[in-house]
Amino acid sequence: MIAKNRIRPTRNIFLVMNQTMGRKQFPSAISKVITSMEDLKTSMAVATKHSLWICHDKHLTLSLLRSVSWPSPSLGDAVFLHSMLPQSLPTVANCFTRFAYLARAGFLPITEITDALCAINKADLFIGGTVDHDSKTVTFWRGNFQTITVSMTSFEKSGDGTVPDFSKLLITDGGQSVQLGKYEAAVSAILYEFDPEYRRRIGKLRERNERSFGASLRRLRKQKGLKRDDFSPNISSKTIARIELGHVTQIRPKTLGLLAKRLGVKVEEIGDF
Repeated sequence: MIAKNRIRPTRNIFLVMNQTMGRKQFPSAISKVITSMEDLKTSMAVATKHSLWICHDKHLTLSLLRSVSWPSPSLGDAVFLHSMLPQSLPTVANCFTRFAYLARAGFLPITEITDALCAINKADLFIGGTVDHDSKTVTFWRGNFQTITVSMTSFEKSGDGTVPDFSKLLITDGGQSVQLGKYEAAVSAILYEFDPEYRRRIGKLRERNERSFGASLRRLRKQKGLKRDDFSPNISSKTIARIELGHVTQIRPKTLGLLAKRLGVKVEEIGDF
């Protein structure tokens, strides 16, 4: 889950919302919940280029733009969880370093979007998306504010016959999944296919993992025709899985000895496979 990849925010995060929304649902990382012009002016006075604005209320967003003193220093980054008028975009671009704007339905819920924007792996998460039926494309916003555009034809019918419904786009699972009606696609699969840099990075990671002790153990186990539960009762199948996946880096000598005995090799030979 994203929580384990989250970093503690070192910048102010402002949530601009109307007063009808409850406050208790919002993450503790939010520095200030803005519901009035007074809140807005106070926050703008302390905003810097490192600030993050999550704007849910369109009227307060327009008030923010009207309150800017020109020429404006950067107020930071912004996500607009409401529709934006095209004529407002140049103004927004002069206020914020990076920004994302979509219809609300295409974004992560407010309760998840802050975590995605502050995650260590934010570039590998989607915070929102929009469908352009004229060009037959779908554009996604990543947690680092970069975009990636793919053709609708990229979402092929799933194995059970489910077809994507492009009128019902949702980003779910903390930014790790895309839903198009009942159709679901993994963000990691989309990035792997359409982002060469992501593909190279994952390839290097997989190559490094394949040289690990866990990968060698897995290859040797399969070569010997053994299943993970064939090491029981001395070593549980769960422990074998954790070692092979690299979740265990410090393995006790006794465990190594039991592994070697069951595999029929010397302890020092396990890592050679």
